[in-house]
Amino acid sequence: MKQRLYLILLVIITGVIACSKDSDSSIPDTSSNINVFFVIPNKQYDVLIDTTTIGSDLGYGQNTGYHAFQAKRYTLVIYPAGNRTTPVGGGEVSLRNGHYYSVFLSQNVNRIPQLLLVEDKLSPSQPNFGKVRFINLSDTWVNTTSRLTMDVYLDSLRYFRRQGYQAVTEFTEVPVGTRFLDLIRADSALKPAWSVIGNNSHNYVIDAQKQYTIIGYGDALKTDSFKLTTFEH
Repeated sequence: MKQRLYLILLVIITGVIACSKDSDSSIPDTSSNINVFFVIPNKQYDVLIDTTTIGSDLGYGQNTGYHAFQAKRYTLVIYPAGNRTTPVGGGEVSLRNGHYYSVFLSQNVNRIPQLLLVEDKLSPSQPNFGKVRFINLSDTWVNTTSRLTMDVYLDSLRYFRRQGYQAVTEFTEVPVGTRFLDLIRADSALKPAWSVIGNNSHNYVIDAQKQYTIIGYGDALKTDSFKLTTFEH
């Protein structure tokens, strides 16, 4: 009798487990975020993740902002605005749970579109500090064989060294307040004569616990071409 009762309970328990596995609540709730940034002048673009449009008619210095998706593999496609037949670029992106990503569309010195996928490693900073990183999307050539590389200074302190085209630094802590940014030809002690920015002042307000990506793009040897922009995460 006891053996029969045990078998009945086992069947009931097994049935409950089976029902639980078939329910929607057993599917893991995952989320990942992606943002697409554009630095090609005089053109606009549409952006799709699989069949979902995350940005339309976006141009120079604009971005989609972060969009959340279930963590898995997707196809990213960038089209000329209003034209969904011939993509400018794209590819597969694997979005991991709890992670943030940015994709940058720039062009090299030959005006060929270039895509750069970067993981945005966001984490809190200590009190009275924010975080800053630098991304160099300026494909500038000093001569026919050498690209320009830059050192990044904040308040006359060098934070990042020898940043070439498509280089991405880690986030580093910076004291809160107004900070003066300068970009110097790599390893040069001749400031400000070798400043990429020149006499144009670039001050950035750093707030506590905020994270910023500073992006340089355009020809760094042409003052009317080179630009800086900031994305706050």
